[in-house]
Amino acid sequence: MPGQDTRIVLLGVGHTNAHVLDMWRREPIAGARLVCVSSFAEATYSGMLPGTLSGQYPPGTLEIDLRSLAQAARAELVVEPAAGVDVEAGTVQFEKHESLPFDILSVGAGSVPNRAGMDAAPGAWVPIKPMQTFLIRLYERLQELARQDREELRVLVIGGGVGGIEISFCLPAYLRRVLGEVGHAITIVDAGERIGGGLSPRALPRAEALLEARGVEVITGTRVTRVEARETVCADGRRIPADLVILAAGAAPPPVLENTALPKDPKGFLLTRETLQSTGSENVFAVGDSGTMADVAVPKAGVYAVRQGPALWHNIGALARGEPLSPYEPQHDFLRLLNTGDGKALMDYKGWAVHARWCWRFKDYLDSRFMARFRVVRR
Repeated sequence: MPGQDTRIVLLGVGHTNAHVLDMWRREPIAGARLVCVSSFAEATYSGMLPGTLSGQYPPGTLEIDLRSLAQAARAELVVEPAAGVDVEAGTVQFEKHESLPFDILSVGAGSVPNRAGMDAAPGAWVPIKPMQTFLIRLYERLQELARQDREELRVLVIGGGVGGIEISFCLPAYLRRVLGEVGHAITIVDAGERIGGGLSPRALPRAEALLEARGVEVITGTRVTRVEARETVCADGRRIPADLVILAAGAAPPPVLENTALPKDPKGFLLTRETLQSTGSENVFAVGDSGTMADVAVPKAGVYAVRQGPALWHNIGALARGEPLSPYEPQHDFLRLLNTGDGKALMDYKGWAVHARWCWRFKDYLDSRFMARFRVVRR
């Protein structure tokens, strides 16, 4: 392993790599330099997106200012989309930037919505990711629709996972802020037999009942094939009228992973050992949605990305110093808190399901505490 002047590169600064940048600010690794690569100058915290939609947080609350954080950490920040990784040469490739060499690389480039089998007319849908531009793109689409004469706004959310459910809960408040008291109807469509994958047997019926009480229609067991300007076509021939279509489908690998010659799982994510190192290179880590542990099934959920942070920080330091690495042990269960957009949250934990205001306050406390770690106070 390289000694002095070890160049450590973070490709993507999502939940896991952001922990490394924050720890570097507090206690940098001796004899090493840190370079961060990001498509945007801000990183977004997905846990606060629903609250931002519902107006519980002002715009910008869910953003981490990477320029300020990198400056405080004395790290270099390259704001440019990466095109791929040349593992043999030890470089990150770009289309408009010169190649960036690395000795240790942590790939945390996240994921993109799964568009497999779907296409859309230009501007016909609003994908959740990249999350940095979601609110801008959503606002622009609503402004287009506002210029059209309609009695009711028909909204379709593609993807009935926890993310799609939270958006359906919190979007009405955003619609009122942008469009006024316009009538709207929200529909969730999902290819599975039931929405809310990962929710417990107690929490899922509560989530379904809350959606029904708010008039949200749920369509399952059918896959969207095409999104058009006024309607969405499904594989079974069904046509769902929709003016605003939000793509919140499951995770697919970003393009940078396609151009990285390392072992992948069947979906295209990088396979890793229990140390979070790629199974094809000890100098490359893959974390968050970008990585899939070869021997353990871990959902593509932000809570796992957050929990991987300390393990990644330890192992990057150990690798740089030539010390033994430690395994990351994912938790078997975790606390889920779904923002229902009404000052309450649905808590799902160890078989318990509670919908209450204190659950929202607890979620707000956890999310705010997480984000406070990355706030840089300018002197």
